[in-house]
Amino acid sequence: MTKNFHVGIVDFETYLPEKTITAEELSELVDIPAEILREKMGINRKHVGGPEDHSAMMATKASKKLLERNNIDPNDIDMILYAGETYCEYVCWTAAIKIQNELGADNAYAWDLGFRCAGTPLALKVAKDMMKSDDSLNTVLITGGNTNAYLIDYKDKNQSFMFDMSPAGLAILIKRDHMENEVLGTGIITDHVFCDDVIGKWGGTLYPITDEIAKDPEKLRKARLIHLTDPKGMKKRLAEKSLPDFTGAVRKALNKSNLKKEDIDFIAINHINPKAHYAIMGDLGIDKEKTVYLADDGHCGHADQFLALGHGLSKGIVKEGDICALLGAGTGYAFGCTMIRWGKTR
Repeated sequence: MTKNFHVGIVDFETYLPEKTITAEELSELVDIPAEILREKMGINRKHVGGPEDHSAMMATKASKKLLERNNIDPNDIDMILYAGETYCEYVCWTAAIKIQNELGADNAYAWDLGFRCAGTPLALKVAKDMMKSDDSLNTVLITGGNTNAYLIDYKDKNQSFMFDMSPAGLAILIKRDHMENEVLGTGIITDHVFCDDVIGKWGGTLYPITDEIAKDPEKLRKARLIHLTDPKGMKKRLAEKSLPDFTGAVRKALNKSNLKKEDIDFIAINHINPKAHYAIMGDLGIDKEKTVYLADDGHCGHADQFLALGHGLSKGIVKEGDICALLGAGTGYAFGCTMIRWGKTR
C-alpha cells in the first residue's frame, strides 16, 4: 500500500421497502412452522418489494438520500460503481448508467460489477484500487440493489436456504484522503465447485424460453425462477466448505490490513442461518456480542453488511476506532471481506 494513501467512507445509506412479512405469514406461504423460520432460519420478518422496488430503482433511492443528506453535488462524483444484482429491470443493460442519469452525475463514468451477494466487499476493494492508480478519481459512489427475492420458488423446499431473501438498495460514498472510516484490506475467495449449483436456467442463450414453455403456465412459472441443479450435492459441499471459505476471506482481509483476528471489534455478516453465523464468529474467536444478526431484515443481498453496521452504530456496539469486518457470500460461490477502521484515522 502506498504510504499516506487513504480512502474513507463519507457516509452510507440503505433502502428497504416499507412492506414486511412476518415469520407467521411466511409460514403459510412456504409450509414451514413459524418457530423453525425464527429459530433455525433466523427470520422474524423480512421485507417485501412493491412495483417501484427494482434493483436500479432501489439503488437510486438510496443514492439520492445519501447525496442529499451530505449536501453532495452529483457532478462532484467521479465514478459510479453499481455492485448490485445483475437480475434487474432489463436484460443486456448497464444499471450504473441509468443511476448516473437519475442522479444527474454528468462528470462521472458508470459501470456494473456482478459478484452476487459478495459484491459489496469486492466493490470497496476495486474502487479503492482504482483510486490508488488513478489520481483523477477522488469521489466514488458505490451503489446497488438486490431483487433475487423475486426469483425464489417458495414451492421448492430445496430452496429454503433462500427463503430469507429480501429486496433492498445500498449506497456508499467514498473519498480519497477522507480521514475517517478508512477502507483497509479485502480478502476474496471464489470456490468454483459451486459454479453451476444455483442458476436462473431459462432465458439465457443456452436454454431460451421456448413456445412450449411459454404455453404451459407451470413450466413458465418455474422457468422464471431460480433453479438448483444438484440440491443434495450442493448441501453436502456447503457443509464441508462454507465455514472455511467464510473465515478464509476474513483471514485474507486481516492479512492485507496487517491485522490479527483479535483486532476485530465488530463483524457484519450477510444474513445466513444463526448456527452458521455464530459458527463463523466462533471459528475466528469473536465474542457473540460483537455483531448484529439481521433477524428482522432478512437477507437483503448487497446491503446486508451496511445494514448490520448501521444497527451496530445505532446500538452503540460500534465505537470510534473499532475494526469492523464486512463479510459477505454470494452464490457461485464467492466470499468477500473488507476491513474498515471506523472513526477518525490516527
